Parts: sequence; C-alpha cells; structure tokens
Amino acid sequence: MQSPLPTPEELSHYYEAEFQDGMYRDFTEAEEMKRLTAQDRLQRVLQWQQVEGPWLDIGCANGVFVEAALAVGKSASGIERSATAVQQAVQKGLSVAQSQIEDLPLATKYGCITAFDVIEHVLKPDAFLKEIAIRMAPGGVCVLTLPNLDSVFARVMGRSWWFYIPEEHFHYFCPRTIRLLASNVGLEVVHVSPVSKPLTLDYGLTQFEVFNPLIFKCLNTVCKFLPARVRCRVMPFAIGEMLVVLRVRSQ
Repeated sequence: MQSPLPTPEELSHYYEAEFQDGMYRDFTEAEEMKRLTAQDRLQRVLQWQQVEGPWLDIGCANGVFVEAALAVGKSASGIERSATAVQQAVQKGLSVAQSQIEDLPLATKYGCITAFDVIEHVLKPDAFLKEIAIRMAPGGVCVLTLPNLDSVFARVMGRSWWFYIPEEHFHYFCPRTIRLLASNVGLEVVHVSPVSKPLTLDYGLTQFEVFNPLIFKCLNTVCKFLPARVRCRVMPFAIGEMLVVLRVRSQ
C-alpha cells in the first residue's frame, strides 16, 4: 500500500489536471486503441453476464466502454471523477455522471458492474468493493482489470515495474490477495486470467516517459530504428494485468 495516501480532494485535483493537460488527455485522445480495448473488454464481460439489468462502468473516463455496451443493446451508464472527462462523454450523448460509487442510490441494482484499471487507484479498496457488492443484482457480475503482482513483469522488473506509480497507484494485488479482499466483503472470485491491452509502441513510450524514464530511454533507443508503420501498429500486449470476475457469495 502506498503511504501516505492523498486526501479525496487531492486525488480529484490530480485527475482533473491530468485529463485537462496530462497523461489522461493523451489517454482519451488515443481513440482507436481505447475503442479496441473497450471491444475486447466487452466480449470478455459478455462471457460472464448471466442476468439482465443495467450496467455501470466505474471510472469510465470519457465513456468509451459505455458506448460499446450501448451498441450491443445494454442499458449502460458510467461514473467518473474528472469533470473534463464527464463533459466529453455527455457531449457524445452518453449517460455519464461525475460521481463515486458510494454516492449512487442503493435502490438501483446492476446486472453488471465494471471497473477497468480502477481498484489500484482507490483509497479504500475494501470499502470500494463493498459498495459494489450492495449494488449488484442477484446473479449479477462485477468485472475488474488491475495490475498483477504475480505477473512475470512484476517479478522480473522488481522496483522498476511500470505499474509502480506512486502518484496514483496506491494498492497492489495478486490473485490470492484479491480473492481475500473480495471474500471479506461478501464477494467471491469466480475467474482470474491474464489480460492483454491493444497498444502501439509509440503510445507505450509516452507512458514510460512519464512514469519510468529508465525504461523509456532504453526502449526509445531501440524504437528509433523501427519503421513508423511498426511503431504505430496497434497490437495486443500482455503487460502484467489480470481480469477478475466477481459475484455475490452464496449464503
């Protein structure tokens, strides 16, 4: 766990600045990669969905996954911390609100809740999962993606692992610890698997330049010798993340 943790106000200010003129602005501008990632995540979620009901995407940025879910007939909405990202989603006609999971009414029960690359960012992951659990419809599913401490990349790279980002990644998990955390709040993990992400080499370099200058320097030297068509090609990369599927534990 990262220590000390920022306050919720500091966290909101950080993400707003990043969406306005930082890494998350680059994130939302990488439209093709984000669309492909959303399509990949959607197909994985559909494999596990068993009951109908509204969908909620937590930390939805500018709503790319919400848009993908709507396209296949799901009643999807999203919540996001950044006002800038919410405005972009609303301008596309999406049901996205600047809110946190604990602010949503308990009366609405969701057939599917997704939180991609989110739980490592929250201040209290146990409370976060509990808030999710009490809003899930009977038979509903929650799908997370998050960095995996047991991945080959984490083990080999050690302290240089690219997911060690002290400004925003506060908690780290492996399959065993996410199972334990889920169990403590009445959820059970029914599936864990590695998950890839569509990326280009050039986009990956922009992330390393911010968070891991040493890796950036090494990779940038190599990439200079690659043709542009290779550097800009979107390909699936396994970068040390896992996909986790949860359901409310049977009594």
